[in-house]
Amino acid sequence: MKWTRRILAASALIILSITAFSFIFPEKVYMFSMNRARARAGLSVKEVQAGDHRIVYLEREQGDETLVLVHGFSADKDNWPRMARFLPGYRLIIPDLPGFGDSTKSEKSEYNVAAQAERLDAFFTAIGLKEFYMAGNSMGGNISGIYAARYPQKIKGLILIDNSGLNFPVKSFVFKEVAKGVNPLLVSGRNDYDRFLGVVFVKPPFIPLPVKWHLADRALASRQFNSKVFREINTMPALIEDKLHRLTMPVLIIWGDKDMVLDVSGVTVLEKGIKNYKTHILKDCGHVPMIERPGETAGYIRTFIESNR
Repeated sequence: MKWTRRILAASALIILSITAFSFIFPEKVYMFSMNRARARAGLSVKEVQAGDHRIVYLEREQGDETLVLVHGFSADKDNWPRMARFLPGYRLIIPDLPGFGDSTKSEKSEYNVAAQAERLDAFFTAIGLKEFYMAGNSMGGNISGIYAARYPQKIKGLILIDNSGLNFPVKSFVFKEVAKGVNPLLVSGRNDYDRFLGVVFVKPPFIPLPVKWHLADRALASRQFNSKVFREINTMPALIEDKLHRLTMPVLIIWGDKDMVLDVSGVTVLEKGIKNYKTHILKDCGHVPMIERPGETAGYIRTFIESNR
């Protein structure tokens, strides 16, 4: 009986210690979980100087085909490892776009879509990447589309996931709010983070409270800079819609049917302008299918790549 009490007391102490540690050092808990996700996907962190920017990126070096994954607005490279582990056999390149994540950022630089596409080209040149598949989500989808239209000889296939850069037939919740002077994508504090998750996801993934607070603090710290970027990508727009006729490579379109950020009606615009495409609309899914439905999204991407070999 004494041993049972001692074991229970020791177990309780361990649990309390872990809980206390997670609240005192939430950034360490977050990085532990990110490093675990990267390791499960076979990804390692690298960096390279490309023009004026130091770009930090994740890479899985081995694979028959190379796939570049480009994140969206206010996001970073760690939007992708959850899906990346469902893509075995491919070399993966996952950069932090300049201005986001661990890559360099400058208040003096412009981060509109056209500028980011050229920075990506400098990055690809720096790492010796010449021909590859390219996927982008949200703003990253628009950047990827603009890049593919400018450099079609480099892109074997383009994957657009809930991408921006379109004149949407139906305005989304987010852009209705933006028209009123409120941007739901900008977080105002810890108590606001659940609201943000509800905008981006239909079913938000479980995030431990200390990690959620850490992510909210990071978003708040980046709020002013992200506001600048949002203004630039909307006041100096480069629209993939204007370049659809130049997308001569195969295109895969993936969209969440309940996306509150960019309405699913954007799919009809893409299908009207692209000749060689395949579409998958994910039922009961939000703005970031690669996080909310990683296995399903990866499955569509695998089938797309294998069918175009």
